[in-house]
Amino acid sequence: MGFKFKAIATAMTAVMITGAAWAEDLKIAYTGYSTDQPFWVGVGEAAMAQAKDMGVELIDLTATQADAAAQKDAVDRAINMGVDGIIIGSVDNRAFGESLKMAKAKGIPVVAVDTGIDDPHISSLVQTDNLAAAGIAGKFIVDNVSEGSVLILGGSAGHQTGNARRDGVKDAAEAAGLNVIFQICDWAEACGYEKTINFLQSDPSIKAIFAASDPMALAAVSAAKELGKLEGLVIVGFDGNPGNLKSMAAGEQTADIKQDNTRMGQEAVKAIVGVIKGEDVPEFTPIDGILITADNVADFM
Repeated sequence: MGFKFKAIATAMTAVMITGAAWAEDLKIAYTGYSTDQPFWVGVGEAAMAQAKDMGVELIDLTATQADAAAQKDAVDRAINMGVDGIIIGSVDNRAFGESLKMAKAKGIPVVAVDTGIDDPHISSLVQTDNLAAAGIAGKFIVDNVSEGSVLILGGSAGHQTGNARRDGVKDAAEAAGLNVIFQICDWAEACGYEKTINFLQSDPSIKAIFAASDPMALAAVSAAKELGKLEGLVIVGFDGNPGNLKSMAAGEQTADIKQDNTRMGQEAVKAIVGVIKGEDVPEFTPIDGILITADNVADFM
């Protein structure tokens, strides 16, 4: 009995050591939207920390600025490197068709974070429930604006995340009888500033602005201040970036939807490692959005 027990224990130890060594040998590539936005810096840092905790090597291939072609090249480079898995926070979720075919052919799983990618090779999506979170923003606007128009500064055309944020606010506003003006801004601050200047000057009915990202929300604040039209104007952003929280604390920006970018980075790494190991990984991991107003902004600073 003693010999058998020792043999079993030895075998179990060998399996454990082999499994641990195998886990430590895993290499994952990550490419986020860009490193010039605080939200994405947070996602990348959380992913790196989670990978380290799990004994997995994470190679961050995120570009300094949003560039769909450069990101596709990064994914192709990761595939040619022979990584075990890839996490994509896409600039353009329509850009990866051929890359994903190549990843599938080489048996490299792919997980999406923040923005869905419509391809059967995507094993899992970790994302803020953008429609529900934007619905919260929409309700806040409706609760604070009784009539007039809402200007929505949107993301890129056809971008899944941007569309969901647009629709959450649009549906709530229109249901309350407010007029909605939607403008594609490709997530760009300059566009957010220009559109805000133009529409506030030309349309006195605008009582609220929803920006689908925080940099555009700050741009809208700057434009409204420049025109002397900030007072009484409801401006709501989306991300929960530090600069926006400071703006809220100063009584400029009105509200914000905070994304839990730390949890998004963590869950994306857990998901890709799970897929690589053959575990049962959910197709969708929704992350709740949090409404920040003047009443609770101090809690997040």
